[in-house]
Amino acid sequence: MFFMMGRKGASSMDDAEDAAIGWALFLNEEPDNKELRAEFEHWLHENPLNAQAWRQVTAVSDMIRSAPIERRSVRKRSIMGWQLVQGWRSVPRAWRLASGLGGAALACCLALLIAVPDLKVRFQADQYAPLGETRIVQLADGSEVVLAPRSAIAIHMTDAERHVELVQGEAFFTVHHDAARLFTVQIGAVSVKDIGTAFDVQKAEHQITVRVREGAVHLASSAHPVFDRDLHAGEWSSIVDGDIQAGFLPPETIGAWKDGLLIARDESVADLIKTLSPWMRGQTVLLHHALLKERVTGVYDLHQPDEALRLIMRPLGGKVVAVSPWVHLVIAR
Repeated sequence: MFFMMGRKGASSMDDAEDAAIGWALFLNEEPDNKELRAEFEHWLHENPLNAQAWRQVTAVSDMIRSAPIERRSVRKRSIMGWQLVQGWRSVPRAWRLASGLGGAALACCLALLIAVPDLKVRFQADQYAPLGETRIVQLADGSEVVLAPRSAIAIHMTDAERHVELVQGEAFFTVHHDAARLFTVQIGAVSVKDIGTAFDVQKAEHQITVRVREGAVHLASSAHPVFDRDLHAGEWSSIVDGDIQAGFLPPETIGAWKDGLLIARDESVADLIKTLSPWMRGQTVLLHHALLKERVTGVYDLHQPDEALRLIMRPLGGKVVAVSPWVHLVIAR
């Protein structure tokens, strides 16, 4: 427990809001605990600031729960992505901002988040996979693309060339080889040209990664760092903030996400949360910055991302608490 639920009155609104969020967590987890409920009632009435803070916290909680029921019942759906909060103090400020919005503006923001996430990306793309779902795209030339959740591609096919742009996210390509028409995947200044293959391409904020499962690809960049190389089955290469990294993986594990598997090999918690977020139906708020650097190895079920997150955090001393259907907090035990 890393906040105090003392019996002394709150000295400031920030202190009251911190305590109110703590009470919300524990009452949500143990709704039938009479002793806990009695302590909460004592805290609530001992100081007017406590009652005011509780009203603000519950107002936002009610707002989240009032989202359309069909959205709350869809499995593997996310409306908010993930957010890192470095410390307990940041949470009440975020909630205070949300509760201060006017009703019409707040309803509009929620509607946009729920109904049209990645709106700009959708306008740029020909194919898009929604939150929590993969999508199989059959191209006219016989090639197949599997899009990871929240991923998008733009397609340009002519008699002379086959060109696909990865607009966002991750995609697995199984290419129908045609020597007369090269198949190229473009990610910014980086191009991946098929040499008869199956491969995975991932675009993150500051990183582009290509992994080859079968055959070979030609990887090139026209911007810094300029490079030209071939990758064969099992090989991968990443361009990270101008640096080039490379390595080898068992080929059969590349693209395992298509089958709902997250395979972690000494990966950081930060990277795993980023990987899980498009599969999850809610926002994950991590309250202990130190946990981000912990390393994890294991295999997890992407079709049950909430449970995967719990399994990742449990050996590290972290606990996942569902504050609402849309918000998960990761706290220390």
